[in-house]
Amino acid sequence: MKLNSLLGFLCLCLIAFTSCDKEEVAKASGSCTFKFDGKSFSANTSYGDAFDTTGIGKKVLLIQGLTGTLNSAIAIMVVFPDTLKTGTFTAAEHANIVFTNSVSGAEAYESTSATIKITSINSRYAEGTFDGILNNGETEKPLTDGTFRVNIN
Repeated sequence: MKLNSLLGFLCLCLIAFTSCDKEEVAKASGSCTFKFDGKSFSANTSYGDAFDTTGIGKKVLLIQGLTGTLNSAIAIMVVFPDTLKTGTFTAAEHANIVFTNSVSGAEAYESTSATIKITSINSRYAEGTFDGILNNGETEKPLTDGTFRVNIN
């Protein structure tokens, strides 16, 4: 159920991002690279969003990227205890990674363990590294060597 909720959220974010007009897409800049199950991926479109949650009163950083020919997507999320800040965040501290090899969500993986290290962040920019073990409900696969540099919208 949790995977379906996250998958639905990822799909909504991807639809919103890909439905922007060309001028908006041109403003988004950033990079996101990683290896999933030993295969290298590089997002040709990456961006970040920082927002306040009304339900729990926390700051959230959401980084998203579309890879290759827009067939694969990744979402990296950190819920901060109070304000946006540098540091290392794990799944126990509300760090999460979702990856799908298909924008339709047919093959989606969610992190069972994740480590996201924010090395630089302010209200307009975030940079860091990430890795974890992702599971699709049947199999676990490693995500390694993740890096991101994104502007925050």
